[in-house]
Amino acid sequence: MCLVRFLSFIAIVLNSHSVFAGSGFEGAPELRLIENTFLDRYRTTSEFIYRQGGGRVWVVPSGSLVDGRGFPRLFIDFFGPTLDSYFVNSAVVYDYSVKTKHHPWVAAQNMAYEAMQAEGMPRSEANLALMLLRATGTRWAIKGPGNCFSRCHGPDANLEWRPIVNDVDVLGLVDWARDKRLRVDQIESRVKEIILEEGPHSTIGIR
Repeated sequence: MCLVRFLSFIAIVLNSHSVFAGSGFEGAPELRLIENTFLDRYRTTSEFIYRQGGGRVWVVPSGSLVDGRGFPRLFIDFFGPTLDSYFVNSAVVYDYSVKTKHHPWVAAQNMAYEAMQAEGMPRSEANLALMLLRATGTRWAIKGPGNCFSRCHGPDANLEWRPIVNDVDVLGLVDWARDKRLRVDQIESRVKEIILEEGPHSTIGIR
């Protein structure tokens, strides 16, 4: 009986962490609805952390604003409202990363890919999620003199954009992307083939 309890405990511990070594969530994304807003917007009521397998730490401070709008339209078409999903932990961290732009957009998308699998998303669906983010997700320039737009906009400009694609081309990759054997580099390479333009940059937030 003691052995059974011990094995059950080990299973719970293993399931509480990501399949990626050393990664996992700390805390819970407790959200408080902000009243009298046209769209549902929330503030976190406690600090929430995701530790990525490679060692990068993603912190969502208490009081942070999230609304799920960091995810592109086609992503929501397939997965539904992200803040009301089974991968809400990942959604909160990614949405916050889009709003704050503390990390490069590629790193944020890769984090979401890893974190969603940590929450139980099958590899096939995670591959689809990554494809949709790479093809239609928000991109941004990190603030500072080192970004390529600093000369014309200044180092503190808040620049973001989304690739220009044909929805039909993106939808044509859906079944292909759900192959659980795909690697991230294969998804990236295929997505590049359907992007018509990387997208204009703007100092106005994408809606």
